[in-house]
Amino acid sequence: MVALESDDTPRANLRDNHYEPWLFQSMLDELSVNELGIGFVYSVMEALARRYELRDVIVNLSHESFGAQMFRLDGQAIGADLAARIGTAPGVYCDPDIVPPEELGAVRTACQLALSLHLARFSAAHDPLTNIANRRTFDSSLDAAAARSARYGWAFTLLVLDLNGFKTVNDTLGHAIGDDLLRQFGVAMRRSVRSGDVVARIGGDEFAVILSNADGFEATGFVDRLRCNLKSASELLEFSVGTATSPRDSTDPTELFRVADARLYEKKGLTRS
Repeated sequence: MVALESDDTPRANLRDNHYEPWLFQSMLDELSVNELGIGFVYSVMEALARRYELRDVIVNLSHESFGAQMFRLDGQAIGADLAARIGTAPGVYCDPDIVPPEELGAVRTACQLALSLHLARFSAAHDPLTNIANRRTFDSSLDAAAARSARYGWAFTLLVLDLNGFKTVNDTLGHAIGDDLLRQFGVAMRRSVRSGDVVARIGGDEFAVILSNADGFEATGFVDRLRCNLKSASELLEFSVGTATSPRDSTDPTELFRVADARLYEKKGLTRS
């Protein structure tokens, strides 16, 4: 397997690059059923392999925030030796090396666009510090869960959490330490939920969880798992939790959040101003 197209490709070839009809059709097919993203990269590799009867294809892309990103035909693993031979230069690597350079250039450009769109959507939906869902994503998820609960009677539980004494940590140890604690808390939360649950950072040290198909009792299990994960990470963070369950407490998302928030503050011995 050798590099057939990279940033070192002669400029004359790059000027002649164009989207082959099959590649353009692949983009249209992907957009008809999904948003252009990582799935498109794999579908293009499969199409390229069929078109030229290739044994293997690797697409090496780059992003300013994540560095080099490698994708291999059929999702195969990329060993350390193979990764070292390919290096970090963006390009399309094929076995055998029979694909015209201008077509490889078009493939790389299309895949780079798909990766950039995928990462842009991820950034828009996630908190940049903790990499869990942000407030906008949480609000949309809560609205959707409440609508399903109102229509079908499906139960779910909302948890609102905040860290105890976090302001003191920032004031005494500095914001860098505080940010690291928030990151660790986000990691522990992700490890404590099931597939299909939503974990979000909704404010400075405020977090929320939507436990799907949960009638309230599952909240205790989540809190226990969270404390266990924090302990195993050597992060002795104390937190308070307020809960609300739909449809028992309400099916209105605003009211559910108000109930959970009020219960949180009640546990802390405070009242929301």
